[in-house]
Amino acid sequence: MSEISSEKTALQEIKKLLDSEALVTARLVESITKTAQMASASVPEIQGLFSQWLALIGGEVRRIAEPGKELDIVATADLIGIEQSSLLSILLMLQREGHLSIETVRVGRGKGHNEDICSCLMQEE
Repeated sequence: MSEISSEKTALQEIKKLLDSEALVTARLVESITKTAQMASASVPEIQGLFSQWLALIGGEVRRIAEPGKELDIVATADLIGIEQSSLLSILLMLQREGHLSIETVRVGRGKGHNEDICSCLMQEE
């Protein structure tokens, strides 16, 4: 009976390993695809458009962010139409450029997963 149990355990471990390798392969393919897409977007015209977009969004964030007042990250990101992580990146950029100062940060509970990874690549258990 213990041989059958050992074989089942070994098969389960092999299945977990294969599932893990499939996820790693999918992530590598996604990374290679994103890298190729980013490389094609590095032409001067696209870089200029991105800089203009960043300036527009940064200006909107500066307009909304009032000195001395709390900035609701969720509501502001929704209002502008960007992800919360993008808003945080823009706030950090604006601070580095001297346009504003981030004085406090209130931390909430995380969502329990990496938001930068496509949900299709997340392992379900």
